[in-house]
Amino acid sequence: VAAAAAAQTNPAKAPKVAFVNMADAIVATTDGQNANKAMEAEFGPRKVKLDENQRALAELQSRLQQDDLTDDARQKLSKEVDDQIILLNLETEQDDADLDQAQKKMLAGLGKKMMGVIIDYAAAKGYVMVFDTSSSQAPLLWADNATDITSEVIAAYESKYKGAAAK
Repeated sequence: VAAAAAAQTNPAKAPKVAFVNMADAIVATTDGQNANKAMEAEFGPRKVKLDENQRALAELQSRLQQDDLTDDARQKLSKEVDDQIILLNLETEQDDADLDQAQKKMLAGLGKKMMGVIIDYAAAKGYVMVFDTSSSQAPLLWADNATDITSEVIAAYESKYKGAAAK
């Protein structure tokens, strides 16, 4: 009876659980912002070129709609439009694949560093579990904002790495 009474007065402490939006945390760090700027510098000119090619294609398509073209001219222009569409699609697919690969590489490198920070932070603060909420596939239905440690993790990352360039 004494043991039961002691158990009621000293209930087991509930484990601490936290949530972090890892994607937002990575992007919000100085390293993440620097990596994003580097990707913009690399892929920005490609996007400009694709936009220019898209405008040129639209111009060709507009000329194709004009009534003053001969059948021969219309046929040649139609082939040119078709060829430009194929080239533009190939360029777009390649640029998208290159960008996706660069993003994955950046996230892998920074993700490892961020995971170390999250593990250290969680251990220091007594959390037994930390869930990533950056994926829309996460089964999180509701969480109190007090359990979101994203900003604390960003601060811990910045403190540990002081904005060192991502490698």
